[in-house]
Amino acid sequence: MRKAAEDYNDSGLQELAQGNFEEALNLFEKAIKEDNTYAKPYCNIGNILAATGHENDAIQWFARATQLEPGLELAYYGMGNSYFNVGNYESARVSFEKAREHGMEHHDLEFMIAMSYMQSEKLEKAIEHFDACLMERPDDIEACFNKGMTYARMGRIEAARDVFLQTLELEPEHDDALYNLGVAYAFLEQMDEARQQFEKAVSINPGHILAQNALTELTKSE
Repeated sequence: MRKAAEDYNDSGLQELAQGNFEEALNLFEKAIKEDNTYAKPYCNIGNILAATGHENDAIQWFARATQLEPGLELAYYGMGNSYFNVGNYESARVSFEKAREHGMEHHDLEFMIAMSYMQSEKLEKAIEHFDACLMERPDDIEACFNKGMTYARMGRIEAARDVFLQTLELEPEHDDALYNLGVAYAFLEQMDEARQQFEKAVSINPGHILAQNALTELTKSE
């Protein structure tokens, strides 16, 4: 029974890699029929549900996988992503940390733990984990940018400014970093510098509404 279940699961993964979700789902279901104590197809069904926007259903499948195999780190990681996507950031963090406890070592895992702390307003912890991301991979643009956003939430405007500048060294056309650098300059009452950043953001992304609005407000105040 287990060998047949493993074969169905492996075939399902091949279909999944080609984007054939329906056929993959059918094969994972066959794997479960062969052996309903085999955890991996439950996890893989969770991945399909998450990929198709059914996050709450996915969480249930990931949870079942971890019940059957408590050390299945991929199920905890998938569960963490689904919790994060539905806005349950504390449960997301717990799931990500369980994935790490069970042996997952992946840069994206550290980043998602940091993001979960950030969204839970545990900002000092978020900074700690963004720093860990950047220690491992100094060119991680999104870790750098979100570290800046975290400092901004903390009201540490000069620190936020410095990190947005670092982000722009990595990606000079990061329109959100330009906009938020402009906001930081505005808080620091450096209006000429603020305008320059807003203008750069709009030149890169003419649809950047926040930067457009900021420019309008600056013009009104002059």
